[in-house]
Amino acid sequence: MESPDVPDSPSCREAVVARDLQECLPLTSLLDEDDLLYLLTPVVVPTEPPSPSSSAKDPFEPLGKALAKYHSRIRHVPYTVRDGITQYHANHLALAKAVVFVINGPQCGGQTSQVELSRVVRDIAPNKPLIVIVCCSLSLLEPCETFFPTLIEAKDYSISCLECAADLLFTAPGSWRARAMLPMHPSQTRWLSEEWHHENDLTAVHELWCKCMPEHFHLGRDRLHSLLQRPGYIKHFIVRDQSTRNILGFCATYTTFISSDTPCVGCIAAILVEPSHRGRGIGSALYYYSLRQVVEHDKVTRLQIGSAFPRLLLGPFAGSESEEWFRRRGWRIDASGLPGTGQDASDWVLDLSEWRVSGLSDNGLTFMRFTEREDLGENELIEFVTRESARHNNVGWYDQYLINAQQPHAKGILVVFEGNQLVATAISYVCGKDSRMAEDLPWPDAVSDSAGGVSCICITEDRLSTNNTRDMVMLRLINFSVQILKSEGLEKMFLDGVRGGEEGFQSVGFQKWASYKEVWREI
Repeated sequence: MESPDVPDSPSCREAVVARDLQECLPLTSLLDEDDLLYLLTPVVVPTEPPSPSSSAKDPFEPLGKALAKYHSRIRHVPYTVRDGITQYHANHLALAKAVVFVINGPQCGGQTSQVELSRVVRDIAPNKPLIVIVCCSLSLLEPCETFFPTLIEAKDYSISCLECAADLLFTAPGSWRARAMLPMHPSQTRWLSEEWHHENDLTAVHELWCKCMPEHFHLGRDRLHSLLQRPGYIKHFIVRDQSTRNILGFCATYTTFISSDTPCVGCIAAILVEPSHRGRGIGSALYYYSLRQVVEHDKVTRLQIGSAFPRLLLGPFAGSESEEWFRRRGWRIDASGLPGTGQDASDWVLDLSEWRVSGLSDNGLTFMRFTEREDLGENELIEFVTRESARHNNVGWYDQYLINAQQPHAKGILVVFEGNQLVATAISYVCGKDSRMAEDLPWPDAVSDSAGGVSCICITEDRLSTNNTRDMVMLRLINFSVQILKSEGLEKMFLDGVRGGEEGFQSVGFQKWASYKEVWREI
């Protein structure tokens, strides 16, 4: 976590600015003399008894007094965990220019968490700066602290810590980040996110896509539209320049079934910002607004950076600025071994004429199309895919197999048997033909007009005999896929989202096309 560049005085050691992604500190730059600053504090038992000269019973009263030294219009209103944020609070929020919300500790006793109540405040007043003061270690809270774009962490809620937090709110220099902040557009201090309208906004979003994405990720306008305008719980958002109404930022989000009708994963698929306006908080405004919209879906139990299907980007580009951008917003991208913490995944391209495997025995395996195996029903196929994709955290594969198992797509599903045991499956597709997979994966089209692909490769590890390993099955399944694509008259194969195996793929003729970090977490 970054540390603020503030004077090293004794009082400043009691609290620190953990982040200020809204760029609203110090509040002197935000508040005019007549603006109302709304202070929301929890009702708790005091940690320090009132002094003989004081009748204070609210342990957060010193915070209100400390803030009043800097700004005359402070409205201090307590809240209770039992009653939550009421209409009374909402009425005052409507009048405030900015809000300071205090959390004194973690959830306890089955009560509603104060973190959750802070989200309620954001939902009631989404366009007002919200500054959260956490009076405990962030490690004690549930993993939701990244919802706080401006955050001060205090050691506790003693008087000295609260006074230090107040000082930071009004005196923390705006240059406390490692990088210098670029000036905001002179006509606005807040970036407002709104839902996009594809009829009016598509052309501008397409131009923004081409400005922001690497050249080999460029898409035609109609192709981008087909990916963005889908049925289901899909929402995309934009930020406009308030004076010119030009689109300065865009965020695409999708919600995808993980395995069946419940639960779902909410995907922040892509965030684009006009290059000339980067560093001004537009991306952060889109990110936090979109995140709140995604988690409102009652079936969403997982959040992902990137998307499964339709595929825009699998995750942040490996080694890119976006990887660090999401890391600063609390996402673990350290490949720690825990799923979703930045494991490498890559897209590969094979020129079929350079396939370096020949004379490969089947090794007791049988390869065929799904439609050629009469005793394999759709239910058995879907059960196999559901189990194996869940085991390896492959989101969206259930949907793909369910759709592609229907005619006329079914012949694209490949199956592998060892004896009578189903041990592997995959979905092959040809660009430009009737294939849902080709509709959801635009990048083979970008590679070549004569490209096909193989996706969603499921290989079991508990049904294989000792004669076969997962890698042996993978190699033979790709070899089978090569023969199928050659029979279709294709020249290239696209293999998407493969984890690991870099040396192995290069040794048989593949070239890396793109590399991502897999980033997701449960909520």
